[in-house]
Parts: sequence; structure tokens; C-alpha cells
Amino acid sequence: MSTTVKIAISYELPNHDLSLIYQLFELIEKTCSRFRSDSELSLLNRQIEKEAIVSSEMFSILTEADKFFWESNGIFNPGILSALETNGYNQSIEFVRGQDMDLPLDAIGVTSQPFKLNQGRQAVTLHTRIDLGGIAKGWVIDRAAEILEQYGYGFINVGGDMRIFGTLPRPLNIGIEHPMNLSNMISSVQVQEGAIATSTSAKRKWFVNGELKHHLIDTRTGHSSESSIISATITAPTAIEADVWAKIILLIGEKDGPGKVLEKGLGAILINQNCGIWKGGSLYGNV
Repeated sequence: MSTTVKIAISYELPNHDLSLIYQLFELIEKTCSRFRSDSELSLLNRQIEKEAIVSSEMFSILTEADKFFWESNGIFNPGILSALETNGYNQSIEFVRGQDMDLPLDAIGVTSQPFKLNQGRQAVTLHTRIDLGGIAKGWVIDRAAEILEQYGYGFINVGGDMRIFGTLPRPLNIGIEHPMNLSNMISSVQVQEGAIATSTSAKRKWFVNGELKHHLIDTRTGHSSESSIISATITAPTAIEADVWAKIILLIGEKDGPGKVLEKGLGAILINQNCGIWKGGSLYGNV
């Protein structure tokens, strides 16, 4: 996942119990990484328009992805892999970040419905190649939190996406990075339950033919999003909800994003290109 996993818990875990968390993350890496040729996802992406029976983990993640696809009217769409690669994101981010690549920039359309599920057979038929990076991270954070809650209270932080488990004795004060200066904090939020995630176009970026690109693909254009929101921090009951809605809110932009935050009962800190901040939703009241 090209990131770090941090766990804070009120009870010291024996190595055996902690190893369950390591094994879970390794399993999802092997299941959902598009950068591993032997992952279940990579094998699935080589079977377009063929029904394939998948693991219970893959089917659960795909079921969540399908739900968010319809809830967002296709703004959240896993079928962006070809568009990601066309826009230069064809290797793990540590090999792409900051590079300037010479590539053709023909737009790649994004398939309206990326796959169809067969609930009875625990199977899927892909209509296009898919990427599950963000939603798989949210999914595994939530599963890890469920395991850890058996032992005490605390939180798990995976590259800035955080899920609280158990009952914390006091709220966590979480800083929000300045999108133009990642070493500084531009705002903060206090959370005592649920999850928080940030989607930003300011971190995973590179150049293609001198043009700035990032990993948040607008499914309406097939190119990196030009949304005026450059950082969306969302609080939600689960990590998967926080992660996915942070991406959706950023993509739909300043005009419709705040209304969607209120409609879904989320909390949000949205930062635009001029570093203007909108705070609203369940954390702050309707402001």
C-alpha cells in the first residue's frame, strides 16, 4: 500500500495477536494490489467479460465498491485503471511521484458500469480493468479495528486514514495538513469515535509532457480531476465510508460537495485552491 500502519492500543498485545493484523494487511495486499502481477486483482483484470469466482475478501470489497458506485452516480468508479495508466500512474507511487514522463495524452473513457456481481456464485464479471487501492485500504482498516477492539481501545492509522475502536477516554486532536506546505497544519479536528480520512490532489502528483497530473481521476473526462477542492477530510462511522466519500466530495467540487456532506450526515473540512476552508456537517453543525 506504499504507506505505514500505526496502532495505538490500551492493552499490550502478544506477538501472536498482533501478527493477525500483519497477516490481514498482507492478505489484502496480495488480493488487491494492481502492482503485483500475481495478485487476485491482477489475475481478475486479465479476465474481462468472463465470470470469475473470487475470494470472500475480494467479493466483500467489490460489493462495497458497487454500492458506492450507485450512491455517487458513478463519480466513484473503480473502472479507472486504464485512465490512471494513460495519465502516467503505471507504477507504485514512489517510482512516479515528481517524475516528468513523455506520454500521449489521449483521453481514456471510463466505463459506466465497471463490473457485475453474481451474489449466488460469489463471482464477478469485469467489463473493464479496475483499481481498488483506496477502498481496499478502508476495508482492511475497518476489519483490523474489529479485531483490535476485542483487546481494548485505541486507533489504527494507515497513511492518515484512521479508525477509532473501543471507547476513548478523551477525543483525539488531529491536525489537517496544509495542502501547499505539508509540513504545516492548516486546521484540526477532534474525534472520539468512528473514522477520518483525507483525499488530496497535492501528494500523489507527477508530470506528463510538462503537465501536472495526480491520481484522482474524474470519470467524466478520463483525466486527473480539475476540482477546485484540493483536500477533503471526511469523518464517518467507518474507514471505508470516510475514504470513499472524501474522494467523491473532492471530485464533485465546491458547488455540490458541501451539500453532499450534509445529505450523508458526514463531517468535513474542505480546502480549495486558494486555501479557503469550509467546515461543516456532523462535527460542526450545519455551518
